[in-house]
Amino acid sequence: MVFNDLRSYLRALEAKGELIRVNEPISVELELPALLRGLMYRGGPAVMIERTRENTLPAVGNLFGKWSRILTALNGVEPGKAAERISELTSLRPPTGIIDALKSLGELRSISRYFPRLINKAPVKENEWGNIDLFRLPAIRQWPKEPGRFLTFAVSFIKHGDVTNFGYYRLQIIGKDKFIMHWMPWRRSSQYADAGETEVAVVLGPDPVTMLMAGVPVPHPLDKVLVTGVIRGEGIELTGGSTISIEYPANAEIVIEGKLTGEYVKEGPFGDHVGYYSIVKEYPVVKVTAVYSRENPVVPVTVTGKPVLEDGNIIRFGTEVMKPLLRQLLPEVVDVYMPPEGVGYWTVVSIRKRYPGQARRIMAALWGLLPVFNKIVVVVDHDIDVKNMKEVTYAIAANLNPQRDVVVMPEYPTEELDPSTPIPGLGSKLGLDATRKLPGEYNGEEYPEEAQAPSEVEKAIAQIIDRILANYPKHSDE
Repeated sequence: MVFNDLRSYLRALEAKGELIRVNEPISVELELPALLRGLMYRGGPAVMIERTRENTLPAVGNLFGKWSRILTALNGVEPGKAAERISELTSLRPPTGIIDALKSLGELRSISRYFPRLINKAPVKENEWGNIDLFRLPAIRQWPKEPGRFLTFAVSFIKHGDVTNFGYYRLQIIGKDKFIMHWMPWRRSSQYADAGETEVAVVLGPDPVTMLMAGVPVPHPLDKVLVTGVIRGEGIELTGGSTISIEYPANAEIVIEGKLTGEYVKEGPFGDHVGYYSIVKEYPVVKVTAVYSRENPVVPVTVTGKPVLEDGNIIRFGTEVMKPLLRQLLPEVVDVYMPPEGVGYWTVVSIRKRYPGQARRIMAALWGLLPVFNKIVVVVDHDIDVKNMKEVTYAIAANLNPQRDVVVMPEYPTEELDPSTPIPGLGSKLGLDATRKLPGEYNGEEYPEEAQAPSEVEKAIAQIIDRILANYPKHSDE
């Protein structure tokens, strides 16, 4: 069963004991964020805050703070398995004749279940807000030096021609009907705005997979709504905007329709996902043209700070989703992992190595595909488990010669949120080639042979070890 809205997902979590309700009033100023951070750090459940001191709408948080809840959102399907369906889209090719055309029609029918469906009577439009007041929403101020309240889990939709993109961009509320859109220049939506698009739809509480996909960078010209339908296993139900020409999820809790005013104002500082306050910079203002909601809507909230928080699982989800597409572009890639502690800046990738310099090619490809992520890329051989930092550390120690295998790419685009760069948006990249070296990289010599015991000896001795350890008291590693 595919979750068509947030409510059905919340009911599933509650049935599993993974959602608790808090009825005592919690302030959206500092208190609610502290509650969510504490639950995330300690592996706690999702939480519904039914009342706030500011009398806002109810908030729900820590939706994806555990990997098991992400699997619940996907009905138990691992993200990588769901993403393998993307090959059905990329395998389509233009027909070259009548027979090919008929085959293409069959292929289109097979993937049509992923296409979005437009409906008129949308639950999200049950109520029109005659009196627009964004302060009714549980926008939060999570750190003392933040200048106001922010919507942190709002999904912003924008179109460029017939192509739709959506993503997470924090929104600082500066009036009952105005907010600042924090999209950095390299963001796909920002590029659409630079191309002349001025309409946006800010969606609060779509279905859980759409929420997860909002944190996944999908390159232009792929339509992100279609890709999300593939991951869900079923197309998204959309409805058309009333004051804007953008379609958005029909079963969302709330939608804010708006238009860029052309005005830029200072936004921030904001305590971001790296754990530092981000810079103050001018970003575009959006004027609200309409607000619609379901009956008794609930608003998702997330928080930022030092890892590992909810965004760590969203990054992991995104890595798994994009892995099949990455393998199509770079067939030698075996696995990719972004440790949650690395907040998207640290990437480990394993490859089947065939020629000298291949690890550097992988580094360059990753930096080119996602310029602001992958600040540090570690390339290891195919037999290294990229998720096992003990194996990765060993590969670095055994195979990396600093003078030969460390690559520094200076003056390269980076994320403005990166506190290490004195010039916001411009930094450098580090690549570590921890692969075993081929003769062409090792002065024409064969790399030293790995010491291995015969497999029959290992198997025989393993049985003896099992008998010894069966009667050995277990101790901690300390």
